[in-house]
Amino acid sequence: MESNTPPYPALLVDESTAVFSPRLNALCSPKGVFKGTREEWLEASALIMSQWLNNAVNDTQRATYNRKKDATKWVRTDKPLKSYFAERFGGKPKDYTYQPNKVRFACSLMGDAATGMASGNALAHCHYAHATGNSYHEIRMNVTLGGRRTKDESSRVADVLLHEMIHTMAIRCGHKGSFAIIARTVGLKGKLTSTVASDELRSAIWSQVVTRLGKYPHNAVKLVKRGQRKKGSRLIKCLCPTCEFNFRTTRKWIDKCEGNMICPTDCGAWMITIGYTYSEDGDDQ
Repeated sequence: MESNTPPYPALLVDESTAVFSPRLNALCSPKGVFKGTREEWLEASALIMSQWLNNAVNDTQRATYNRKKDATKWVRTDKPLKSYFAERFGGKPKDYTYQPNKVRFACSLMGDAATGMASGNALAHCHYAHATGNSYHEIRMNVTLGGRRTKDESSRVADVLLHEMIHTMAIRCGHKGSFAIIARTVGLKGKLTSTVASDELRSAIWSQVVTRLGKYPHNAVKLVKRGQRKKGSRLIKCLCPTCEFNFRTTRKWIDKCEGNMICPTDCGAWMITIGYTYSEDGDDQ
């Protein structure tokens, strides 16, 4: 192939032609945060990026890569890539295309001890249609993955989403076979179980997804493990500044004695409260 050919021709879409419903169009906020829900942002992003995926599998050029994960080598075929997949891995060519009406999205916690379907550390997970019982592929994004602060974070959410979208097109191959070829074709690099966007893909996501829709409307959730959570207390500490005698009590009793408490020891000093000051209006000062 000619040397001037871009490494990821599947991304050659001058401007996104994805058609949104009036509902999604009204939620776009290019200069700020997407006005809809997290799931609606994921749905709209998937519609845009589905063009790249379907462009890849409908092309008559197949990307191959060597053991160093190089996606710059190409092998010409006389048929679309989806047909090649159907012959090699089974199924129908249509099975290797992205079908928006067969995918649903959610943002939730990862990990389920009952089913063992996903690790709690996973950034996202795809539940295949044959396992969900509702004939839909269910893509779940981890709540620890946020994008509301910066466009960089939103771009990362989009490339993780793209990884899961490819799973819906390669249900027979895990992270190998057709999944690997499609992932390399659209510009995902690194270990196939935890891919990251190449510079070309990141640029496409920035310009065609995040800039068009606005930032992902979700702040990252930082989970604290059990046993490490701080235990709060409603009791207010009362301290004697002279002898350092102290005890804890509720606001009710501090307010009842109007904040005038004498140390019960022989020093006879007035007690002071830590973090709370009595006021006649009953407001915390």
